[in-house]
Order: sequence, then structure tokens, then C-alpha cells
Amino acid sequence: MNLSSVTWVQATVEHFRLLLDRQLRELEVCVRKPSTGSRARKNATVLKYFRKLRKFLKQKGFSDCAWEITRAETRAHLQQLLLIMATISREQ
Repeated sequence: MNLSSVTWVQATVEHFRLLLDRQLRELEVCVRKPSTGSRARKNATVLKYFRKLRKFLKQKGFSDCAWEITRAETRAHLQQLLLIMATISREQ
């Protein structure tokens, strides 16, 4: 696996960072809403995931390589989410 650093346009990096920050804020709003049982555990799991991403980026000094790993992982999870949603839609 080639994890060499990539060159990103500064505006693109800033846009990506702002999108992640917005998603995290929106997620935190959802997590703060009163919930019970299974939903609370799922919300906590998602929040924990984003905290891990933030911690990873901070540990790596927000390097280009760390952002590339984060981007690739986030994209893979979003693709999995789309597949799950498609499966649910077909079943209904």
C-alpha cells in the first residue's frame, strides 16, 4: 500500500476540513438529543469514530498523508453506507 504524501490544493484541503467539521457538529447535535437503548449506543459509536479520526489527524500533525488516509477511510465507509441503504430500500 503506497501511502506517500500527495499534494492537495490548499483550498481543497480547507473545504474538506470544513465539511468534516460541519458533519461533526451536526453529529454532536444528534447525539445530544435524548435517546434510548440501541440508538444511544449507536450514536456513541459514531461519535467515538469521529473522535478517533480527529485524534489520528492531530497525532500525525494534520499531514497530507494523514488526511489522505482519513479521506480514503471516510469514502470507504460512505460507500458501505450507500450499499446498506440500497439493500434496505430494496427490502421495503
